[in-house]
Amino acid sequence: MTFSPLGLAAPAHRDETLLDVARRAGAPLGNSCGGIGICARCRVRVVNGAENLDEPTTIERRVSEQRGLAPEERLACQAIVCGDCEITTGYW
Repeated sequence: MTFSPLGLAAPAHRDETLLDVARRAGAPLGNSCGGIGICARCRVRVVNGAENLDEPTTIERRVSEQRGLAPEERLACQAIVCGDCEITTGYW
């Protein structure tokens, strides 16, 4: 998993979220709700490999709709990594 344009990368372990991998890689992602998916501070944009993330959870779909997230945006605390992908944020 790659974090652009930071140049950081880390492999994802089974059932890990994007937020888990970002923390191990040292990629700073906002988070204030403790990973329960309600603050949306961990919103990321999937640059490549969206097909390698699981389907959005009910919580993620609800928050995405309420906050107007774009189709390529995901909540890092909710998205489970199933393969290689590249993400970015507006503040890196």
